[in-house]
Amino acid sequence: TMPSTMPSAMPLVMPSAMPLVMPSAIPSRVPSAIPSAIPSGVPSVIPSNTPSDTHSSSPTITNAPSSSPITSVELQRRQEMAAAAVAVSGSASIDDTTTPQHKALEWLLLDDDLQLNASSPSFEQRYSMSTFYFATTNNGQNTWINCGADSSTSSCSSESERFLSSSSECDWFGITCNGNDEITKIDIRENGLTGSLPMFIKELVSLSSSLEVLRFSKNALSSTIPTEIGQLSNLQSLFLNNNNFVGTIPTSPENLSKLTTFSVGNNGMDGTIPSGIFHPTLRNLDLDDNNFHGT
Repeated sequence: TMPSTMPSAMPLVMPSAMPLVMPSAIPSRVPSAIPSAIPSGVPSVIPSNTPSDTHSSSPTITNAPSSSPITSVELQRRQEMAAAAVAVSGSASIDDTTTPQHKALEWLLLDDDLQLNASSPSFEQRYSMSTFYFATTNNGQNTWINCGADSSTSSCSSESERFLSSSSECDWFGITCNGNDEITKIDIRENGLTGSLPMFIKELVSLSSSLEVLRFSKNALSSTIPTEIGQLSNLQSLFLNNNNFVGTIPTSPENLSKLTTFSVGNNGMDGTIPSGIFHPTLRNLDLDDNNFHGT
């Protein structure tokens, strides 16, 4: 099919304010509504292999048309940040526009006031905590009780503690960091968290060199406990009690040689209790109100 030689009265595509960089090692099988960071010969909202043979009846309208194209420096920044996110989460999670990982990277690229780059010391943990937020709020469609991103639906005693605010992620609600600004504790209990732990376990593992306490008690998290929990090598306390977890306890927590507290009481779990979990460091074990039997 030959492209039309008759120009349209109005341009077919108005450039967006800031196209998002989502480079992938392999092409995505699902077209994105956001233009590719690598420009094609013909601009398009959803790139096509062949030019259109029909005229547009009306122009595409964007909220903020750009007055100039993206700079090469900004393009490189976005590509490097996307590559860093892929290293944490995998290309499939970043390419899929419906995942919390994609939403988190999009926020960091376009909306985060800090405008970090991939070499920023806090990039990886800020990306991981942003992913955690989107994963536990159905990509921002649900709300937390305290310090969610939307101030109209979630109260917060200090705006600097609000998730996705411009303050350091070390200041965000329930987050504690050490003197090197590395996250050591995530304590977000009774706060309306939803979603499943496997949705953001890779991002938690990326914090394993410093993370010591993980407390998600009395929320509405569901699914099984993923085996990757055993990769949190410095974890000392794990509180997953009073949620909606099901399935068995994986054997991987036996690798947590520093673990002193393991609490999964008041869930819907079953199966046998792995004997390896009873290692010398364990001091507190809560398995109440599940359906476990034997070891």
